[in-house]
Amino acid sequence: MTVRMLAICLMLGAWCHAADLLVAPAGAAYATIQSALNDAQPGDRVVVASGEYREQLVFPRSGTAQARIELIPGDGQAPILDGSDFNGGTMVLMENRSFVSIDGFEIRNLSNINDGSGVRVLGSGQGVQIRNNRIHNLRGNDAMGITVYGTEAEAIRDIVISGNHIYDCDPARSEALVLNGNVDGFQVVDNIVRDVNNIGIDFIGGETSINPNQDLVARNGLCARNTVARANSNYGGGYAAGIYVDGGRDIIIEHNRVTDCDLGIEIGAENAGLVASGIVVRNNWVYRNQKVGIVFGGYDQSVGRVQNCYFLNNTLFENDTLGEGTGEFWIQWASANVIANNLVAAGTQGVWLYSEGGNQGNAVTNNLWDAPARSAATFTWVGQVFEGLSGFQQGTGQGTNGLSRPAGLVDPANFNFHLDFGSAAIDAGDTVYGELLGETDIDGEARIAEQSIDIGADEFESLPGCFYPTCTAWREFGTTLCGETGLRTVLELVSLLNATCPCP
Repeated sequence: MTVRMLAICLMLGAWCHAADLLVAPAGAAYATIQSALNDAQPGDRVVVASGEYREQLVFPRSGTAQARIELIPGDGQAPILDGSDFNGGTMVLMENRSFVSIDGFEIRNLSNINDGSGVRVLGSGQGVQIRNNRIHNLRGNDAMGITVYGTEAEAIRDIVISGNHIYDCDPARSEALVLNGNVDGFQVVDNIVRDVNNIGIDFIGGETSINPNQDLVARNGLCARNTVARANSNYGGGYAAGIYVDGGRDIIIEHNRVTDCDLGIEIGAENAGLVASGIVVRNNWVYRNQKVGIVFGGYDQSVGRVQNCYFLNNTLFENDTLGEGTGEFWIQWASANVIANNLVAAGTQGVWLYSEGGNQGNAVTNNLWDAPARSAATFTWVGQVFEGLSGFQQGTGQGTNGLSRPAGLVDPANFNFHLDFGSAAIDAGDTVYGELLGETDIDGEARIAEQSIDIGADEFESLPGCFYPTCTAWREFGTTLCGETGLRTVLELVSLLNATCPCP
């Protein structure tokens, strides 16, 4: 891009595309991606053809808000960055860079890693985007998929990590996808993280090895619509969370699906003096994790705390599959947090909530509690065990406006946790938390469809006329329909849909 062209772009305040730098194994202007990146100026796109590129890349310069530097595949192309020729390190490094992006690459096969990543953002900067990459088979120690380390006094701002798939990596004792230190403003959305040997997605503050200022934590961000499965730690007895906030603050965690991890979603603070606060965990499906569904609080009296966080309208289903006794919710060293409007369906372990002495001043209200034997399922509150919801309410004053009812889910055995016709969760929620509840449910549909908000992550939308009771009656062949008995006929169904007989 010439100086004159750049000036015109800046005056117009628009993004400018200056030139495509074409890369291919043969027959293009560039045979390597790095040589094209070295020449790329603000507004240029490095466009890569299919092929296997055995390179470790460094972005040598920044773009601008009006003229990004983009690394992308050509139309219909599927380039691969392969680390087989290298011994450890990082495959793509963006250090102190702004307005650069990588989109649509397969990044694989780097071994003998000792603290390295598929893509690493380091230092400070703004406007970095990491989209639609497939990152796998990174082996070693701290072999991470995507890392963002805000190491400077000036933050990494407005970063987008979207649509990536990270799997079969060895992040232990670190994380598969992590934002750590001075990171202010982010979107981590629509990613899949699976089959990794430690934490799936993490937002961290207080690690002085990353940033010497403990107050500069990962903050002001969104973690949404991600799927995390089988994030299981290979050390310390297995306490890896699918999604974890460790000392971060002011983060929304919504519309995620987390399963088969050691812990489903965890909000904590591992460093003494740190407080994780302003975290809203809402409208998520958290199911069949090994030790607990949702856990919050510092893990010990000597570490940090969790305060002023909200756990709203989540659906928790049959967590604690190992029968550890921590159940669906686990409260550690935490105070002034709220658990409300959640649909909590315990499995055969029958533990709805567990807490010991660190549980101080937290509130539990307006949740639906289900279990194979609801009257015998337990709450442990500040170390004291209570059987059934009524026992919990009478013994603690907690659990106000709660329901002990069947969950009423469509097909939980096949991981369909939407509300079914007639669920007690419909219109049973509490809207007192206002905008903290969010505008949409786990499917992106209106969060309040009828009279009030539903309990759980799904908002049921009934259909007009006789459709709801018709479907109910057709499922229950032993009931009477329009004065008749036995099998339902098409004519009977039509009469109900046309409302020519009264709805049952």
